[in-house]
Amino acid sequence: MRLISTLLFASTTILAMGASAQMRIFCCDDASGRKVCGDFLPEACQGRAYEERDNRGFVAKTVEAPLTPEQQARREAERLKKEADAKKAAEERRRSLALLSTYSSEKDIISARDRSLAEIEKNRKESEARLGEANKRKKKIDADKEFYKGKALPEDVKAQVRDNEKEIAAQQAAIAAKVKEAEEVRAKFAEERKRYLELTGKKALEPEASAPAIPRTVIPAGVTAPPAPAAAPAPAAAPAADKPASDKPAGKN
Repeated sequence: MRLISTLLFASTTILAMGASAQMRIFCCDDASGRKVCGDFLPEACQGRAYEERDNRGFVAKTVEAPLTPEQQARREAERLKKEADAKKAAEERRRSLALLSTYSSEKDIISARDRSLAEIEKNRKESEARLGEANKRKKKIDADKEFYKGKALPEDVKAQVRDNEKEIAAQQAAIAAKVKEAEEVRAKFAEERKRYLELTGKKALEPEASAPAIPRTVIPAGVTAPPAPAAAPAPAAAPAADKPASDKPAGKN
């Protein structure tokens, strides 16, 4: 009997110690700044930041106050910005590695640029040739239209006019696109070259190699062919040497 009583006392003590060890105290500062604690979360702590303390008074857990809609929006914006910054940094690293694996020297970048510009220039000249042919056809069509002046144009002539106008517009657009593409290629390789030098710590070639020139064709409204380059001004005539009075004036027999 005595043994049973001893066992019951021991088990009760162990249970009490376990309950004490698991006891939690909830504390917060109420609206007036006064510390409020309880075995359960006090009503004054509802919707506020609070602490969970163990039976020894040490903080076991801290719970933040619920965020206001404005705070939630601000926190979400900060999270999105961090993600965007991390994505941008990862993309920069990827581009840097790709750049270093693609080019072994600055000369490689210059060569790649020049090849791209040469291909663009080739295509631009082809478009200019097609534009020239279309303008020749336009002159012939215009002559045919003169024959029907004052009369209704036949359907086949109308079709030729429409097709010719479309061809001219298409080649003008192609030329303009190639000029723009050349500018974009220049900018792209200039950026890659600059980035390569920054990553490798190398110095730029001296003298710096320049890209081949690409004519900047500008087609004004109403003009069907690229304007011809302006003729160079004629050199000024050298002052005439003194001649005998009997010499005839220049330009006469």
